[in-house]
Formats: sequence, structure tokens, C-alpha cells
Amino acid sequence: GLDGVRLDEAGWMHLGPLVTHNHCAGSKLVGERALPLAQACWEVGAPQIRNRATVAGNLITASPANDTITPLLALDAGVTLRSARGERTVPLREFYTGVRRTLMEPDEILTDIAFPALRPDERGMFLKLGLRRAQAIALVNVAVIVQFAQTDGIPLAHQPVTRARVALGAVAPTIVRAAEAEAYLAGRTLTPEVIAKAGALARGAARPIDDVRAPAAYRSEMVAVLV
Repeated sequence: GLDGVRLDEAGWMHLGPLVTHNHCAGSKLVGERALPLAQACWEVGAPQIRNRATVAGNLITASPANDTITPLLALDAGVTLRSARGERTVPLREFYTGVRRTLMEPDEILTDIAFPALRPDERGMFLKLGLRRAQAIALVNVAVIVQFAQTDGIPLAHQPVTRARVALGAVAPTIVRAAEAEAYLAGRTLTPEVIAKAGALARGAARPIDDVRAPAAYRSEMVAVLV
């Protein structure tokens, strides 16, 4: 039962520790209720890697460029850790302490990944920029989830935003949330001007470095573009 994907009665989705990237990418439930995660899983490696590599392994590896951490952070996910001493649940936003570093103790294993499934008034998307179209480490990746007000007779996309979650990968020592952009979007309707301003504010949450794949300035600009 460790490779199961399920939705509980409270509307939380649970991924077992042996759920692979292809399992997520091909899951109707994940596609309908956690689309950014399905999109991120499609971006990981090659088919052979996606058939073997697990989402839990991606989280524990803790690289700031890992694709599945970004949507799960935007989804407000948490992980359950278990050892002979007991069990604890840690929000993903508290799980990472630095590059490739987590709060896991040497005797702990990850037994569950859980997050609230997207509701009918929410929309989400994941985008990744790499140096090539496949099998590339992210220069920047972004997950955005937006919750809208619901007024009869008005299309959802034309409703004011009630809550936004914006997560950024490969632009800081850990994957981060763009809190200023999230706060700005709340209460506003998504016009082109509002979207552009949110992208500019998200750029302020990025602290990228120059490395062999891209200069910091390029990464910062691409944060604004992707958001």
C-alpha cells in the first residue's frame, strides 16, 4: 500500500512514499485535483527515470532545483516522518534547512505526503525553464495556485482573487514562496497589469546565484516572466 494515491473524506490528497513520478503524471485524480504536481512530474528526467524515481525521494534529496517540491510547497503540503521513536508531521515549508538539507533524523523514513486537493474555485499551474526541452535541471521553476471569489453569472477567471500561492524553485538555497506577490494578488482581478506587477514582486523573493547554467540576473528576470 505504499504506492497509493488517495483522496480522504476531508479533501486531502495522500501520496505514499513509493509513488513514482509517472504514477503521479498519469493519475486522473492528481491531474484533476493537483494539476501543478502532475505537470512537474512530467518534467522530471526521462521515462525510465520517472518509472523508478519517487516523489518522496525527490523531496528528501532537497535540491532547490527539484521539480516536485515547488508545486507541493504551493499546495501547502506536509510530510509524515516515522521512526521507532514515533511519528511526526512537518509542513513542507519547515522541512528544508538549506541546500540538500532537511529536518529528517537519521533513523526516520518518510511515510506520507499530504496536501489539500484543489477545490472547484482554485486553479494552478507549474512551469519550468531549462537549457533544453527535456532531461534538464531547472534554471527556474514556478508553481502558482490562485483561489477566486465565486459570484453567479461571472466566469471564474474574471472574479477577484481571494488567495494566491506562488512558489519559486532554483532561485534560492531552498524553494521559496513569494509572499509579497501573494499578498498583492489578494482582492485583485487578474488583468494583464496586475499579473505583470505580481511577476515583478515575485522577482523580489528570488536570491539566485551565477552558475554554469545561468547568471543570477537572467534567473531573476525569468521569475517575473514565468509568474
